[in-house]
Amino acid sequence: MTQAHEPCLCGSGTLFSQCCGAILDDHQRAETAEQLMRSRYTAFVLQHNDHLLRSWFKNTRPKALNHDDHPATWIGLEIHNCTAGQVDDTDGTVEFTATYLEDGMLCMLREKSIFIKIDGLWYYVNGECEVKKEKPSRNAPCVCGSGKKFKKCCY
Repeated sequence: MTQAHEPCLCGSGTLFSQCCGAILDDHQRAETAEQLMRSRYTAFVLQHNDHLLRSWFKNTRPKALNHDDHPATWIGLEIHNCTAGQVDDTDGTVEFTATYLEDGMLCMLREKSIFIKIDGLWYYVNGECEVKKEKPSRNAPCVCGSGKKFKKCCY
């Protein structure tokens, strides 16, 4: 589990306790669609199903999540664009790429997520996504940004 004094897993550059950790504990702390999206990425990394399901719009929410069907090692998140989704908005979109390893393949999930705000709380509705997969070279620099070779780091 991530410690409060460590950098947040979403890549914001903020401490976990002041970023996604606070939102995982209290959904109301997500003031923007981007903050909720970042917290949902972190929840996937930590397999924090309560937050994922609680922050999913009831009409599109699955009954349960099973991380065992597609075990992934999450590497990073890059936000490309946010449209609306600010404190005073009632809807918004967030475009991002989440990078992860699954079955020895480097996967890049690019999604345009739709969010709505109901009674002051942001919810994930759904998204349009595309997944690209490639077999990484063992001697290539690791995609996590560590500076190490892939085979000595996230392989």
